[in-house]
Amino acid sequence: MKIEIHELAVNEFNDAIDWYELQAKGLGKRFKKTVMNQVQNIKRNPTWFLIEADHIYKAYVPKFPFKILFTLNEDIIVIWPIAHMHRKPWYWQSRMY
Repeated sequence: MKIEIHELAVNEFNDAIDWYELQAKGLGKRFKKTVMNQVQNIKRNPTWFLIEADHIYKAYVPKFPFKILFTLNEDIIVIWPIAHMHRKPWYWQSRMY
């Protein structure tokens, strides 16, 4: 399966990496690796993850307060946000429409 990551999700992800790196040297790199490992898990078995709402799946990022929200379309997985779990919920929903 192919994975697409929404442009704004990429920006948020890069911002989070930078923020974690400012908090402690190497933490941004560890965050990035953890997210990328979870993206690979999603790619391998997307329906294994819980459903957040309707057709939107969620995958929690281990050891970090983030979740990856995605949809499945035939042969494409679309990641809409890599969202911090303490942000306003559904702030990203307008990306889908």
